[in-house]
Amino acid sequence: MKEGIYLFQEAHKSKLNPTGLEGNILLFFRDLKKSIDTKNLDKLNELISDKYYSESYPQTNKNQLIFYFESVFKSLPFLTSPSLEVEICKIPEFRSQKQVFLVIRPILNVHLLGIINLFSQGFGTEKRMGVILGKNQNSGLFTIVNMEDISYLESK
Repeated sequence: MKEGIYLFQEAHKSKLNPTGLEGNILLFFRDLKKSIDTKNLDKLNELISDKYYSESYPQTNKNQLIFYFESVFKSLPFLTSPSLEVEICKIPEFRSQKQVFLVIRPILNVHLLGIINLFSQGFGTEKRMGVILGKNQNSGLFTIVNMEDISYLESK
């Protein structure tokens, strides 16, 4: 049994260093995963810009987005926990010194007892979304400024 668990952990270690991500962008996605996996709304609040907006999702501002995550966390059945996976579909595109654009495929898995995957939920058309991260001038860390469904971006 120990070997099975060890192999399971090894398979997930490679996801901690995805190709194309480094530095503060990688740190952002690690913090995002940790904040969702631990249902830490305070940390999640730090990772979303006060200037957050969306034109294609119902959560058009930061408060609505935080409330959405709070609702998701509260709706999870007893003994279950979220586990975020993010696939980077496009190499990060630096739009300026302060902003980077990525196309991602986020998947929220729900695990029973932290082991058994009960279900997974993707987001966006074809389960992809465009994300703009803004860089804090003082700290150099990133926050989410904008998220849009990929079909909305392709129609512009």
